[in-house]
Amino acid sequence: MKKFLRILLIVIVVLIAVPVLYLVFRPSLIISKAEIKERYTLPSSHFTTWRGSEIHYTDEGSGPTLLLIHGFGGHHRNFNKLAAAMKDTYRVIRVDLPGFGMSDCPAVDPARPRYADMYRDFMKFFVDTAVGIDSMYVVGNSMGGMVAWNMAAQAPEKIRKLVLLNSAGYDLEKTANGLFIIKYKGFRKIFDKGMPLKISEGNAAKVYARPELMDPNEVVINNAITNREGNMAHMLGMAMDKDFPDSTLIKQVQCPTLIVWGVQDKIINPDHAQRFKRDLPNSKLVIYDPCGHVPMIERTEDTKRDIEAFFAE
Repeated sequence: MKKFLRILLIVIVVLIAVPVLYLVFRPSLIISKAEIKERYTLPSSHFTTWRGSEIHYTDEGSGPTLLLIHGFGGHHRNFNKLAAAMKDTYRVIRVDLPGFGMSDCPAVDPARPRYADMYRDFMKFFVDTAVGIDSMYVVGNSMGGMVAWNMAAQAPEKIRKLVLLNSAGYDLEKTANGLFIIKYKGFRKIFDKGMPLKISEGNAAKVYARPELMDPNEVVINNAITNREGNMAHMLGMAMDKDFPDSTLIKQVQCPTLIVWGVQDKIINPDHAQRFKRDLPNSKLVIYDPCGHVPMIERTEDTKRDIEAFFAE
């Protein structure tokens, strides 16, 4: 019996050790900024400079300005389908937040990063200087929703109407703790060599109610952009940061707001939709079933229809 237990223990150790050793000693997956820029710059791409860092955004279409803001680990391509569907009617701007997509992240104090302050300052610069917008519609998904409602609370004169797609806003530490193993310091060295494609595939499947709708080519592109030089370090820094925005600011948002949520959201509790509805008196709630965390991808036509109807009210 003892011999069997020893053998079993050895097998368990090997099963754990082999994948860990592979992750530690595998070749680097990090891709240079220049290569990512060469591969994925679009005809509608623009680059501007903020705090000495290069910031990427796309600008296409004509009409009232519509600003689309991605979530944690995302980038402008998360809105490919929605932008394509709406650019005939709107001037559609998709921004890569600092440290994501093809945007650099300025140096922050490692002892107190204050990412919430950084993104607020960035959006003021971006809107006032980079694209010169007087007023706009704003759509934010997940962390991008959090950036969006912060904008609406602190610069209400800029926002005509607000759309929150499965937005972050409540229980932020609990939500951040769902960021799998990247939240643990001990795993930082593993991800110094980049995000393996298999993990990207697993993360992508998690945001869908129906993973069969995933575009495998987009998952590969998302993985490459995640592995852009500097992006993983920034994501790891954010995952470790506990300096969350003040959720009480949500109650200060006065502009008309559309709240959209997927019933099968595994990232942010769908119950948060009702909390937004409670705290935003000038709001409307739309629920999609089936739908996960990214309605602009999984339910593009429904999202477009409901946004346009809301803007027309």
